[in-house]
Amino acid sequence: MKKNLCLSLLCFTQCAFAQKSFLGVNAGINVANQRMVTHLTLNGAPVLDGTGFQTNKTQAAFGIFYHFLLSDATGIQVNAQFMGLGYKSNGNSGSNVDINYLTFPITFHYRANKHLSLNTGPYISFTLGGTRINNQDITKTYHKNDFGFSFGGEHDLWKNFALGVNYFIGLKNIWLNDAVALPIQPGLNASYQYTNRALQFILIYKFKKPN
Repeated sequence: MKKNLCLSLLCFTQCAFAQKSFLGVNAGINVANQRMVTHLTLNGAPVLDGTGFQTNKTQAAFGIFYHFLLSDATGIQVNAQFMGLGYKSNGNSGSNVDINYLTFPITFHYRANKHLSLNTGPYISFTLGGTRINNQDITKTYHKNDFGFSFGGEHDLWKNFALGVNYFIGLKNIWLNDAVALPIQPGLNASYQYTNRALQFILIYKFKKPN
């Protein structure tokens, strides 16, 4: 009797869990960039702050995710995604940069209506490789990891397909050599902050029966 009850409870739990979760895959592009902030100080006193962006670069993005429904309107999604980031140089030096990451976003999803859902959450990334800078691995110039948060939306298209648009904002200064002395004047120093940005357009396929 106890054995049958345990088996029934196990089957019920698995069925309920299966109904509230599903796997999916996605693939698309990142319109990638980097935000650059420069701080100039003279003998420790602030002199000038400047902010700018490089030129956008289109990179690949693809991955797999697991979605667990908390209710009819809310859910949590765990992603593992290849993210191509970087930028095109503003100048003519040809110093375009590719940075490839393995990124793990964890997002909270809210279904606004039958076809549209909104999401936001943190992510952490680990550098897989990229452009060799000064004939060295990219991790000699940029950190081996990054973190930040993303927000976006998802619209169901047809059957199990959906279109997602997300914006990724890096919070970590990924530039290793973030403070240098400038030879222009004694005591003049510059510090740099480089953070990733990416607007993502992605096609999604969900391994579940459409509603």
